Amino acid sequence: MKTVLAALALTASLGLIAAVGAAPGKPFKVASTLDGKTVLPHRIHWIALPTLAPSDIKRVEFAIDGRVAWVEHGTPYVYSNDEGPRRGYLVTSFLTPGKHRFAVKAYAVDGRTATDTVVARVLPNPDPPAQLAGTWTRVVDTADAPKPKSAGNPTETLTPSGKYSLTFDRRWIQDLFPCTTTPCRFVSKTGAGQGFVSDWTPGAKTFTVRGPVTFRIAHDNDRIAGWWCWMDGPDATYTWSVSGDTLTLAPVGGHDACGIRGFIWTGQWSRTG
Repeated sequence: MKTVLAALALTASLGLIAAVGAAPGKPFKVASTLDGKTVLPHRIHWIALPTLAPSDIKRVEFAIDGRVAWVEHGTPYVYSNDEGPRRGYLVTSFLTPGKHRFAVKAYAVDGRTATDTVVARVLPNPDPPAQLAGTWTRVVDTADAPKPKSAGNPTETLTPSGKYSLTFDRRWIQDLFPCTTTPCRFVSKTGAGQGFVSDWTPGAKTFTVRGPVTFRIAHDNDRIAGWWCWMDGPDATYTWSVSGDTLTLAPVGGHDACGIRGFIWTGQWSRTG
């Protein structure tokens, strides 16, 4: 009996030693570029800053009101993607005015985690001019559109010929590309069914468009995902005018630095909603 008890005690001791030896490292911290803010601007770089080396970080999650809206696996840990010097933005236009919780959670490769949470107020977005608000459509022949991997189409957006739609509302400008399936879905090989939502500032005779409004994690078959040209723009200002049910758009100066966007947008659109 004593032998059995001794064996059990030795087994328990070895288990305790193993558990202690397998314990994770010291706690670490994560901060973000939202720290200290009680009111968020319309657009801001949201970047997570863990104290561990990048080789020790497995991933970083960005959550808004408890819902994970973006995940990064490599440094820099930027909400809405990054590529070289180009970094995406948190655009708050999709959120209701008032207080929201913005959290970054860093996961270490050894299982440790660290979280940083900011509660900040989001301001209301301006309403678009009544004449411009709503949905407009236009049939575009894209045979001469800027080709993928060109200066005017650097992120290789595929733009099939057909009917495009633009919707202007207080959250964003939404593009929907022509559909070739019923029900409509995104076809990655052709770009059919693609959709973008872009940040913008409305005005009485002009508006300024920027990069995307990132409001959720995008998956391969999502229709609304991606952006025109780059995740940080480029910005462009357009003149707009409405006569009856016809909208005319033109970039100020005759040129949109994002050539593929300018090709699709410039011209006349018909109101559908």
